[in-house]
Amino acid sequence: MNKLKTSLLTVALALGWSICATATAQAEGIVTGGKTGTYYKIGENLRDLVDSRVDVQITGGSWTNVEAMSRTKGVTLATVQSDVYAAFVQMRDDKSVPEAMRKEYRDLLANLRVFMPLYPEEVHFLVRKDDPIEYIHQIKGKAIWMDMEKSGTYLTARNIYGKLFQERPNTVQPFMNPTATGEDEGTKRRRSALMALSDPTYYSTYPRIDVMVVVGGQPLALLEKNAPANLKLLKFDPNHAASTALLQEYKQAEIKKASYPVLHMEGGGSPSLAVDSYLITANFADQGRNEFIQTFAAKFCTKFDALSSQGHPKWKSLTWQPGQALPSLAAGWKYSDYAKDVLNRCNSNQTLRLPSKQNTTTPATPSPASNACSAQDRFAGLCR
Repeated sequence: MNKLKTSLLTVALALGWSICATATAQAEGIVTGGKTGTYYKIGENLRDLVDSRVDVQITGGSWTNVEAMSRTKGVTLATVQSDVYAAFVQMRDDKSVPEAMRKEYRDLLANLRVFMPLYPEEVHFLVRKDDPIEYIHQIKGKAIWMDMEKSGTYLTARNIYGKLFQERPNTVQPFMNPTATGEDEGTKRRRSALMALSDPTYYSTYPRIDVMVVVGGQPLALLEKNAPANLKLLKFDPNHAASTALLQEYKQAEIKKASYPVLHMEGGGSPSLAVDSYLITANFADQGRNEFIQTFAAKFCTKFDALSSQGHPKWKSLTWQPGQALPSLAAGWKYSDYAKDVLNRCNSNQTLRLPSKQNTTTPATPSPASNACSAQDRFAGLCR
């Protein structure tokens, strides 16, 4: 460790981008989302209740969070929706994308890892109550607001639309109404869209919105108290022809009437889709950062009771709870070797003994006698 404290190490994921950071840096960045969102609160809880070295950073969403894992110095953790992996796979396999960029996505996907699953996030499709459509599969050709490109909502909405109709959606570019209120630009942007959706005649100077998509764990603060009374949620029909493809990546869910008393719903809720959210990390070339992930996992276990009692309510509705085996992940994702064993033995009532360092998996260093150097090794800083 003395050597780590006195040298400048190349900290790189096996991605298309290289990252450098000093080993003396104490902060371990976690990229989250907007300041008023649940992801940001989750990050604050991890910093305040688990490890003070965690540096909580505001971002634009899942896509930018994954990019930050590869481009931004010191980013060690990120919150993302599970379908972001599918979006990067599409870019990797899209022959219209330049080969250099496709290679970056190939390297990126090879090294992303899940630290732990978080909770399901419901997909909310909002339309005006007087719109005759009732189901998600009826939005073809509609003017759809799905937030900023590279946000988690954008990725999910575009992926669902593509699987339904095999074409690109007619998207409405986000805009800002100066009368919209909120703590940050993201909240103001979403409230601006709600205003335009609910009253297109009054807000005729702004783009017309037929459908607004918002993704997040219910109840969303955006809709819980401030939703216009003339809006309704579209329903998911599991018997529709395209539903089988959707359910390969998403889960059936119910948006409860109790979550949004103002919104029009039949009965006690509205059937919809949900996407899993993950706390992710990566395989790092700097073994010190991998050791941080292992230690952080042990601290998480011992501090989970505090997270549940003092943190955001979503800690009580995780997909996984300490004491349980880690669940299977969405297609393409893998658990971090540095967190998986620790979390599988997780018990919030005891202090975990970490595996000895010699048993910890480390990135393989090429033999000096070999001239071969894979792209993965090169970007991980393992080649001379």
